[in-house]
Amino acid sequence: MSASHPTPEGDHSAASPWREAALGAAFLTLGVVILVLARSIELPDRALAVSPRIWPETLGIGIIGMSALQIVTAFISTPKRDDAEPATRVGVLRVAGFVLATLAFGALWYYIHFLVSGMVFVAALTRIAGGRGIKELILFPAGITVVLYVLFALLLRVPV
Repeated sequence: MSASHPTPEGDHSAASPWREAALGAAFLTLGVVILVLARSIELPDRALAVSPRIWPETLGIGIIGMSALQIVTAFISTPKRDDAEPATRVGVLRVAGFVLATLAFGALWYYIHFLVSGMVFVAALTRIAGGRGIKELILFPAGITVVLYVLFALLLRVPV
């Protein structure tokens, strides 16, 4: 039989509903932890228009909502996995590269200014994703980093 048709024993390439629900449950737990930690942030004595809890709480609530949706859809939808490609070594290495680049960015940002560490981070992600030219590895990261810096550091006054 061809790879696109399930065998009589069953299609083992498609994820089971329980496996997809377990992934949703793991992220649901993460969302609850983020929400609990966000609620433990102490509020300043003076009144602020936006509290320091707003972004962590929003993130936690968003993760909880999307995780609940993942759990529900795991059981009520029929997965169509005809177009899904199997995991490859290159794909796994790219995901690992993204995770390592993110961890390195966090460590680098502690010692070097955001403009430098941000540009290196975006350039690394672009390289891992397949960017090879000067536009992709220098101009694009510089533009993204400057836009983020202007938005957060200058306009929103977030300390970087």
